[in-house]
Amino acid sequence: MVLHRVHHQILRSHHLFEPLNEEQLDELMSTSHLLSIDKGEPLFRQGEPADSFYFVIAGAVKIYRLTPDGQEKVFEVIGDRQTFAEAMMLMDTPNYVASAEAICPTQLYRLSNSTYMRLLQSNSRLTFALLGKLCVRLHQRVNEIETLSLKNATHRVVRYLLPANRRQPIRTADGQATDCRASVDPAGNLFADHPSPDR
Repeated sequence: MVLHRVHHQILRSHHLFEPLNEEQLDELMSTSHLLSIDKGEPLFRQGEPADSFYFVIAGAVKIYRLTPDGQEKVFEVIGDRQTFAEAMMLMDTPNYVASAEAICPTQLYRLSNSTYMRLLQSNSRLTFALLGKLCVRLHQRVNEIETLSLKNATHRVVRYLLPANRRQPIRTADGQATDCRASVDPAGNLFADHPSPDR
């Protein structure tokens, strides 16, 4: 598929795609699909074959499981410029361990696990570049945890809220802007704001 110029820039900013050269990125995108889905539309269900991972251009997707008594427990809400389900690929897990569903109109790429893994296996430099990126991100997360552990509750709330208030809407390929925010409380309950109009 022909990669939209804006999407190309967005993908390049993500650690999974930054190490790819142009030829490798083109090969990956040739087996990808750009999806536009509505609120409530599922992407996959727990137990289904894990043959793809996803990159959100705009919108939000909840990752959840159903308890034996039918209650929904949300583990995470994936927003703009984030990937999900790549752990299944990197851990060689055959089936999805949770379900994914859009919580607002969402545009995202579905990417082939087999294509990405083939690129890694055929190029050791790419593999080590990805490992380096993952190590840097892990180090950043450890520093964030250390910083948060030294702050009181007020500081933690302020640190959490500021990025959400400063976030800018992401434009889709047709020029529309979307901003879908959500959070999950410690009990796994989902709270979502309505998408705000472009201003």
